[in-house]
Amino acid sequence: MNKPTRLTVLFLVLPFLAGCFTVATVPVPRTQPEREALSIRGVVITDGTTEEVVQYDEILEATWTPSSLSLIGANGSGESLTTETRLIPITELRGVLVRSLNAGPTSAIVGGMIVGAVAVIALLVTGKGNDYRF
Repeated sequence: MNKPTRLTVLFLVLPFLAGCFTVATVPVPRTQPEREALSIRGVVITDGTTEEVVQYDEILEATWTPSSLSLIGANGSGESLTTETRLIPITELRGVLVRSLNAGPTSAIVGGMIVGAVAVIALLVTGKGNDYRF
């Protein structure tokens, strides 16, 4: 049996790993260092009566000041690339959209890998792996 190449393994594993991530809403951090450390994907804005979710494919620049957040975001790609600049007062921010690890799919993938590895090792150790013909 030939050993799979690294590129093949990457293409097989990448869709599963991409499914482990999700965009979650977190509260606006209180301190400047915490704000700067966030990997922002968008924001949730409220005017007191309605909420608006603003999400971008890529954030080109995010600048925090004590009273506002300045965002330059991009959506699309190639010729359909559009950029938008927004200045949002901190008082209107309800939350910040960040990319985070989703525990459900991640646990299922890791659990499946552990169970599969244990099954393969059990077949190899007991010697019964040679009895099966595919």
